[in-house]
Amino acid sequence: MFDLCCGDRSAAAYKIVHRPKPISLTKEMDTAIKKLLWYAPNIDSFQAVKNELVQDSIYDAFSFTYLMHRMGMDEDRDVKWLEPNAAFDEADWTFFENEICCHCQKIIITRQKNLSRTNDLLRCLRNCIAHGHFAVVDDYIIGFNRQVTKSHPEGIKKAVIKLKPQLLLNALESLTAEYAKVLLVGFAFERVGYHVVREPAFPGFRFDLLIEKDQRQYAVEIKTFPGSTYVHPEQLNTFLTVSDRQLPGIERVLFIDTSKVTKDVRKLESETENFRIVDITQVKELLKDNPVDILAGS
Repeated sequence: MFDLCCGDRSAAAYKIVHRPKPISLTKEMDTAIKKLLWYAPNIDSFQAVKNELVQDSIYDAFSFTYLMHRMGMDEDRDVKWLEPNAAFDEADWTFFENEICCHCQKIIITRQKNLSRTNDLLRCLRNCIAHGHFAVVDDYIIGFNRQVTKSHPEGIKKAVIKLKPQLLLNALESLTAEYAKVLLVGFAFERVGYHVVREPAFPGFRFDLLIEKDQRQYAVEIKTFPGSTYVHPEQLNTFLTVSDRQLPGIERVLFIDTSKVTKDVRKLESETENFRIVDITQVKELLKDNPVDILAGS
């Protein structure tokens, strides 16, 4: 359940009107605000890059969970999502005005459902900065987002965000790195009790992850088949040929997050020793709020 503050409140007063102007910032905070304003992934900025893990529907909720985990936040206690037409609680808005606690990070956002949760957070935080409705307290930024319309020139309350921008940027960096999907999938298996071996090494075969649980090891290879609703046996030949006999005693897991597999693929799976296929249906089970150990009983 969402809490407005932690159990160790350390209040610090601030003024939302900047004094002096321009606002005086540390070098680190100045850089962080510029990055959030212009360069954060998928925001409405010419300078921003597009990233699939920030917007991909299958990783939507899970990417946000990963982001919160990296920032040291608890999604249940620290994040409150409001439905698009829900009224913003005035008490919530007022609670963060004039002073904030410097021992916790909090996010309250009215959802924009066509965006992923991570995109929605970045959009709202950028709006706070771009509209100047923010203040800096130590290493925190506190921002308020209002939507101004002709019928509501004073603005409709949409978001309050209090967080450490450097932690957010560090988390985003890992989410947009070349190996980001490997980190995400590793984190997903960790949530259901697996240990991830960070530097797997087996001569003759390269794969993405080595995970362990209950004295069993699994070599996980993450594969995408863009544009393929179903994966067919012939599309797996290379993987099976290259990995065959290279991993004695270790089960090979082909992790497919784009497609389902045909009955012929399942037949091939059942006939191949130490081989397991996880298709998009099972991936969704692993990534949901109450994750399922999709390798259990294998």
